[in-house]
Amino acid sequence: MSELVRNIRKSNINISKLAKEYGILIALVVLVILSSIVSPVFFTEANMLNILRQVSINGILAVGMTFVMIGGGFDLSVGSTLSLAGVIVIGMQRNYPVGVAIIAALLVGLLVGVLNGTVMAVIKGDNGDAFMITFGTQSLIAAMALLYTGGATLRGSGSASFNFIGKGFVGPIPMPVFIFLILVGISHFVLTKTKFGRGVYSLGGNYEASRLSGINVKFIKAVTYTIAGLCAAIAAMVINSRTMGASPIQGVMYEFDAITAVVVGGTSLTGGEGSMIKTLIGVLILGTISNVMNIFGFSVQDQYIVKGLIILIAVLLDTKK
Repeated sequence: MSELVRNIRKSNINISKLAKEYGILIALVVLVILSSIVSPVFFTEANMLNILRQVSINGILAVGMTFVMIGGGFDLSVGSTLSLAGVIVIGMQRNYPVGVAIIAALLVGLLVGVLNGTVMAVIKGDNGDAFMITFGTQSLIAAMALLYTGGATLRGSGSASFNFIGKGFVGPIPMPVFIFLILVGISHFVLTKTKFGRGVYSLGGNYEASRLSGINVKFIKAVTYTIAGLCAAIAAMVINSRTMGASPIQGVMYEFDAITAVVVGGTSLTGGEGSMIKTLIGVLILGTISNVMNIFGFSVQDQYIVKGLIILIAVLLDTKK
């Protein structure tokens, strides 16, 4: 009898471990199957490519956000950074070569990230501090984007080389998807195979213990926010080359989409736990849900309600875990 009980307990542990490791992937597979059943349009080549293109922008933002959240922080400024970098790259093409405009926009993202990271590193901020500081920089950067454009939407130069970023293909793969997957691959390697990556997990797990063990916690904290800022600028390249224009408010709510994808992917809200591959799956889950809602004609308001519920469920599950 005792042997049977031990076997049952062992089985329960194995099932629990399996659910923890692969639950998010199983959820994606089930979601794809159900979506294919309810909509014959869903599982077509054209719609699959459409989903991948749509999720690439949020996915690029989520890559940077994963670094920040595993390191025990949040960044609410990535949406505004996307807006500012976008209007910079479009606006500068009027007077400068495309390459110069792209470099300028990437520098904007880097500078915003350095600003956020430096402040957070100096004050040794926790999640509450991260919310308030990046909310402040979010407002500041949004104002700068509005001042730069005068509140107007800017039209692109029509440069073929710039448009390739958002509309081109690398073989059969759309360029935005290619950029997203490359960033996921590089980031996964950095987090799992480098000293810096181990430092990010340690920082999010226990700041003080990491500091006492000799890890340069301030540097790592600053770099995670810098990566998030750079990813926001890259996302701006993608979205603005696709739309051939830029709006000073185009990044509104993108930060919450990125955070949602990262949390759905299993990254802990308190830091120290997460995976870039699971963030990829979280991005695909949200993209699939949005695509199905678009197919069935859900309004934008309805989609926000669904996203809000997803965030609440993810937070409750993370709290319980």
